[in-house]
Amino acid sequence: MKTRGIPPARARTLTVASATVAVLAGLALLSSCRPSPPEFDLIVRGGLVLDGTGTPAMRADVGVQGDRITALGDLSDRTTTESLDADGQVVAPGFIDTQGQSGRMLLEDGAGASHIRQGITSEVIGEASTPALWVPGSADQSLLTRLGERFDWSGFNGFLERLASRGITVNVGSLAPLNQLRVDVIGPAQREARPEELEEMRRRLDTAMRQGAFGLSSALIYPPGSYASTDEIVVLAKTAAIHGGRYVTHIRGEGDRVETALDEAITIAEQAQIPVVIYHLKIATRTRWKTMPAIVARLERARARGLDVSATAYPYPVAGTSLDASLPDWVHDGGDAAMLRRLADPAMRARIRRDIERGHDGWENFLRAAGFDGVTIADVKAGGDTSVIGLTLAEIARRRGRSDWDTFFDLLIEHDGAVAALYALMHEDDVREVLRQPWVTIGSDSSAQPAEGPLAVGRPHPRGFGSFPRVLGRYVRDEGLVPLPAMVRRLTMGAAEQFGIRERGQVRPGWYADLVVFDPATIRDTATFDRPRQYPVGVTAVVVNGVVTVKDGALTGRRAGRALLGPGVVPTRDPS
Repeated sequence: MKTRGIPPARARTLTVASATVAVLAGLALLSSCRPSPPEFDLIVRGGLVLDGTGTPAMRADVGVQGDRITALGDLSDRTTTESLDADGQVVAPGFIDTQGQSGRMLLEDGAGASHIRQGITSEVIGEASTPALWVPGSADQSLLTRLGERFDWSGFNGFLERLASRGITVNVGSLAPLNQLRVDVIGPAQREARPEELEEMRRRLDTAMRQGAFGLSSALIYPPGSYASTDEIVVLAKTAAIHGGRYVTHIRGEGDRVETALDEAITIAEQAQIPVVIYHLKIATRTRWKTMPAIVARLERARARGLDVSATAYPYPVAGTSLDASLPDWVHDGGDAAMLRRLADPAMRARIRRDIERGHDGWENFLRAAGFDGVTIADVKAGGDTSVIGLTLAEIARRRGRSDWDTFFDLLIEHDGAVAALYALMHEDDVREVLRQPWVTIGSDSSAQPAEGPLAVGRPHPRGFGSFPRVLGRYVRDEGLVPLPAMVRRLTMGAAEQFGIRERGQVRPGWYADLVVFDPATIRDTATFDRPRQYPVGVTAVVVNGVVTVKDGALTGRRAGRALLGPGVVPTRDPS
């Protein structure tokens, strides 16, 4: 280009400047044509938000960035990478299962189908045992070998992180069980802890609390937990309390001894100055049916004195546990091998029968409470006689041509004591009375399981597939037992507060994006005792840590579950 009258150097400068302006103008034009990045990673649009606080529902969109809720309100003009249509449905915080049993199962199958499809996004495990407390001598080596996994994680938090790293759909935290501490330190002996043993249990508990346990648990209805004295538990509970933990207990008796068992829990709350949670509050004997109002009043009096005492429940009148739980405590002294020797001895059988028939003040008499026609076999050990599954003890006895008592003993011997059973123990009126209480949360008392495939063995309790939809469908919608916002609070924020779970349990900006979308008009359980492996209906979407894990009622295959760490661990925020 020639620039008449302008010096050559000046001309070159003007030419470069003009070209630069042209380039910048072009870039600006391209930029204006290129769409802006989405403002959110996920928006749940048009739902009726029950935020977990118990307040009435409000129509709002929920915006999510990363693993956090970042906006709540009208986001109709905002852009997002992914969206969920929740029009006409409830959007609530993800449900928290306060008594899960999924530690081993999630190692084997991280899909957690029966829990996540109920809307459960977090669960607390560790009633009587937890892989988080495994030591080299107590780890389930057969399970680990089958999974191709090595027991090489370090400490309590190491297991939880390992679990999450394998890919799980739900968040998992754990308690530190007294029963497991006793086995590892004392063994299965029926005796008091020696001072040095108690100190060792206390030291191990202290370490677990520092690594993320939510508290001390006890299953005092089962040996060896039943061998522990109240004083022993108080010492350990004080250690959990130092770290802000809870004492969570399956009390010593839920039938004829329920009052004294509750009084022990209340005493521990008072002496250890610790919040106490009663697992699956119930009246588990026919002779005491419809007396739950008096039990509730007993707990209310303790709460009125300023003690932090609350409970969990599952919404069924049938309990589920092992068949050998029906045996007197002394039969378990020394472990399973000693138990099986006693069961094979005719004189011992006669003694066991006498103890069960006449009742005994030192243990929970499940068989006497339910009767042979009220105990149904749910599962047996691998390779065992599966023809007995789904039958009562009385039915099996008739088929075999044996007495009820011989059938009971024979089944235990045939399967090395590994027999799961369902016990018809409770009354619906008592179940309803518990579910009415604002200080009661919901625990499935089950592991997360598939409905089909090689792992779908046995006939488990339907609570593993239906507890939370059953509460919302049958007891809230159909019976009007509790208003929906109040029950959602108990399934979410109430459960988080009960166990000290941080930044979950509310639809709240800045908190973790655990969400469940359900249709309040159709949500219900479909699992029955005859056909327990059936998923519920009415749960349309579930979000875990910002990741859509259930969509249109089906698993997406995405797994974003994490370790939940208790109050003894100082939380850190992801700088991203």
